[in-house]
Amino acid sequence: MKRPGGRSARVRTAVLEAAVLELGEFGWRSLSVERIAARSGVHKTTIYRRWGSADRVVLDALLERGSEGIPIPDTGDLSDDLVGLGRSTAAAIADPIGRALASAVISEPDSPTIQRLADTFWSQRFEEARVIVDRAKTRGDVQANADAGRVVETVAAQVWFRVMMRRGDVTDAWLKEIVDSVTEALPRPDESR
Repeated sequence: MKRPGGRSARVRTAVLEAAVLELGEFGWRSLSVERIAARSGVHKTTIYRRWGSADRVVLDALLERGSEGIPIPDTGDLSDDLVGLGRSTAAAIADPIGRALASAVISEPDSPTIQRLADTFWSQRFEEARVIVDRAKTRGDVQANADAGRVVETVAAQVWFRVMMRRGDVTDAWLKEIVDSVTEALPRPDESR
C-alpha cells in the first residue's frame, strides 16, 4: 500500500514541475524524458516506469494545473460563474505552460500526440465545468434540456480565440458581453419548446 505523500509525492511533484518548466521555456519539440529527468533530479527510468513517456508526464501536469488554475466558480449566478470561468481560462492560456500547449496545438495540427493531449485536457476541463450550467438547471434558471457542454465550450472558445488568435485583452466587460450572448440563447424554464 502506497503512503499518501512521502517520497512518491515528492517525485511526482518534482517531475511535473520540471515538465511544466521545460515546456514553458523550451516548447514542445525540445521536450524529452531525459530533459525532465535532468531538471527534476529524478532518474529517467523512474519517469519511464511511472509515466511511460514525456507526453504522459505533460498530460499529468496539465490535468493537475488545469484543475488548480481554472477553478470552477460557484457564485449562485450563471452569468457570474461563466464570467469567472472565462477569466480563469484566459489566465491559464496566457500562462507560459498554457501558451506553450496552445502554440503546440496551433503549430503542430497534424500531430496526433499533441491533439490527443489537448483533447484529453479540454474534455476533462469541460466535463468539470458543466456543473456551472447544471447548478443553474437545479436553481431553475434554465431548462433541464440546456446543453451544458455547449455553453461551457462556447465561452472557452471565445476566450481561446481572443487570446491566441487576436492577442486581445479579456476584460470583464468583454466577457460579460460574450456570456450574455450565450445565456440569452438558453431556454428558460417558463419557455416552451
